Amino acid sequence: MRLYYMTAAKWAEVILKERRLKLSRFSEANDPFELRIIDSRDRAVRKYAELICEYFEKNVGFICFGASWRSPVMWAHYAEKHSGVALGFEVPDELATKVEYTNDKIQIPFGPHLPKHGLSADLLTKVRRTKASDWAYEREYRVEAELTIQDRTTGLYYTEFGAKVDLREVIIGHRCSWSMAKTRELVGKVDRPVRICRARPAFGRFEMVEQRLVRSAVIGADLKSSARRTRQGPL
Repeated sequence: MRLYYMTAAKWAEVILKERRLKLSRFSEANDPFELRIIDSRDRAVRKYAELICEYFEKNVGFICFGASWRSPVMWAHYAEKHSGVALGFEVPDELATKVEYTNDKIQIPFGPHLPKHGLSADLLTKVRRTKASDWAYEREYRVEAELTIQDRTTGLYYTEFGAKVDLREVIIGHRCSWSMAKTRELVGKVDRPVRICRARPAFGRFEMVEQRLVRSAVIGADLKSSARRTRQGPL
């Protein structure tokens, strides 16, 4: 599955140089309702809802992706007003979780009279993968990981590029100062082909499209043909 990670140019530069993505904590998200989809006006319910939040905040991190790089709003919100970059990754379908959207908080009974106090696996999954309908424009997917290995320098948690998160595209923002040459240098040596192009506003619709006047490039294009020869055998 091809998914897109949008960010400011300065952070994209760090990501490409270090070849890793930071795992976000739920408390760092820009949505204050992360994990808080349970109607918790009742104090007893609120107690359990807070326990759920504390557990996931401590143990689970995630990377947020979008299903497309073409939304002008996504560029505005997450790529520094179109001056940033969209990184396209190939992610195994089984690792990518689609976020669901709702207009209403859910009502859940809790208490010692219920199995596991009402904390079912289905509920815990729904809590961390549901957001308010106002966020539906993001078409968000997530890759989750346990917070196990902490970077000693930054104190943060990361997922490195590789089979699970495989860089395949770099889309330079419409207002981004990066040149094709600089982008090629930042991408560097790759194990699989990575395509680079620049975005622009479409002429006939409200969507970002590829700027055809700027010639795209594929780093590691020879790797694709080499892999094809390997599969097919010698010519």
